[in-house]
Amino acid sequence: MKIGLFGGTFNPVHLGHLRAAEEIREQLGLGKIIFIPAHMPPHKKDAIIAARHRFEMVRIAAADNPFFEVSDSEMQREGNSYSYDTIEQFSRVYGPTPELFFIIGLDAFREIHTWKRYPELFSSCNFVVMSRPGRYEPEPEKNAPPDFSSLFSFNPD
Repeated sequence: MKIGLFGGTFNPVHLGHLRAAEEIREQLGLGKIIFIPAHMPPHKKDAIIAARHRFEMVRIAAADNPFFEVSDSEMQREGNSYSYDTIEQFSRVYGPTPELFFIIGLDAFREIHTWKRYPELFSSCNFVVMSRPGRYEPEPEKNAPPDFSSLFSFNPD
């Protein structure tokens, strides 16, 4: 089974998140998408809604889609929420059988070079980078860290 891991602040979750997740699921043939609200996102400096409230909003928003799940895995850990730790955790839980797809927005991907152990992320799962609707990104693969840009391909569909 292919599994999508959709992490984010979800401050708040909105229809764009749900629609993007469903389109990605359909296009890539994912068996499910797991939404993972961040407990303490290290790159967000603006005020954010309390983690328990964001989790509950995501849980309610995703409840009607049988292909969506919500995980509190980042809320169970103390301190900052790092994608590296989350991907490692899901790799341990599911083992080598499922193919993991980490879903991330282009705005966050542009900053990935500042993330904890980011080079290791690229070898631990597949990445799905999405842009905002109506926003054209010429040569989006150029947003990848220079040492890793050759690992990425662009699918405009």
